[in-house]
Amino acid sequence: MKKFDVFVFGTGTAGKLVANTCKEAGMSVAIIDNREYGGTCSQRGCDPKKLILASVEAFNFAKDMTGDGIDGTINFNWNEAMNYAHRYTKDIPDKTEHELKDKGITCLHGEATFIDPETVILDGEKIKAAHFVIATGMTPLKLGIPGEKFMLTSGDFFKLKEVPEKVVFVGAGYIGMEFGQILARAGSKVTMIQKGEQILAPFEEFTARQVENTSEQLGIKIIKNAQASSVEQREGRYIVNYSMEDGMHQITTDCVFNTAGRVPATSSLDLEKANIVSDKNGVVVNEFLQSTSQPHIYACGDVSSKNLPLTPLSSIEATVVSKNLIGEKVKIETPAIPSTVFTIPQCAGIGLTELQAEKENRKYKVLQEDGSEWFNNKRINAKAYAYKIILDKENGLIIGAHIVGPEASEQINMIAIAMKAQMTFKELRKTIFNYPSWGNDFKGM
Repeated sequence: MKKFDVFVFGTGTAGKLVANTCKEAGMSVAIIDNREYGGTCSQRGCDPKKLILASVEAFNFAKDMTGDGIDGTINFNWNEAMNYAHRYTKDIPDKTEHELKDKGITCLHGEATFIDPETVILDGEKIKAAHFVIATGMTPLKLGIPGEKFMLTSGDFFKLKEVPEKVVFVGAGYIGMEFGQILARAGSKVTMIQKGEQILAPFEEFTARQVENTSEQLGIKIIKNAQASSVEQREGRYIVNYSMEDGMHQITTDCVFNTAGRVPATSSLDLEKANIVSDKNGVVVNEFLQSTSQPHIYACGDVSSKNLPLTPLSSIEATVVSKNLIGEKVKIETPAIPSTVFTIPQCAGIGLTELQAEKENRKYKVLQEDGSEWFNNKRINAKAYAYKIILDKENGLIIGAHIVGPEASEQINMIAIAMKAQMTFKELRKTIFNYPSWGNDFKGM
């Protein structure tokens, strides 16, 4: 029977970091993946999406500047944009596995499942480990509706050979809105079916509404307060049936995506056989990222119950797990976490929304304005720019910030620095920024 000091499930950002650190510390390490090595973000998530988005952004920028120095016919080539992304992703699996093997890490493929707290089984062979690290990430949420097998998921987006004439997204969260805007700009007629009243539900309603407005101007149809009930295939196309308060409706489309959300990818691990407690947020862990029921088992990245499923947090959590495995006693500590939806315009937020501040009975002050006519936005003929800054009324510290605009992701990073440094918004505005730059706009907020 093979035995290891550390057995890692998952070869994404978190899993690789843990495996490498533990091996460098002299431990025997095995790592496994049920798909190609490298994880979701680098191959069928953030990175290829941002590469395709780069082409879309350039196309959109040129269109916005038409008549102001740009003329002629401007076209978007889907296949060339997709090939651009694939050139980046195609070598990642082999490169990732070779780098791990070169360090002496045992690389495995397939579905290893627990049979007890110290043992997994893979292809009939039992493997023991002193410690296990679960870093399997997330997987699309199953809707449990008839015809779900006809629905595509986020990974399928990167396999589209051509732009569909019509496409339906079930779920207007960040994945649905990002993909929907990309396809709309590429020429698709896009419909979003959203269960609730607000798209981008975790974000501030004020900024989410700005994205909704610009999406509708782009030609995207957003159906809110609607529940998808079934999908039918008919003559090479698909019929999506959905319910609303006034009854049943349907829409015919060339393809339909399930973008209703993602859940921890743990269903195939047989966690119950190892007595590993989990909930809807993932493996339940303590402040050291140990399983609360099995301290020799750790979870990090998107599958951990502790934090939001964001790539930067995966690295932070993996570092905590690694240090604990090599003998240090380190607790997870995270500052306020910025998050961005990479639509056009971008929608970014950090800290509390106004609704959350109300629920927590915080005494707060709101700075809010539409900045669409501000110089930086007008300079590039952008469609929308607005902000909502939420300040503690007593000390002036930032407790929440929400920005929609062309460079919202970078602006929210500056807010994140200010919040971590306990800098008041008044002090941030005293900072000397380059002019004209998006950071300098804080002076006018």
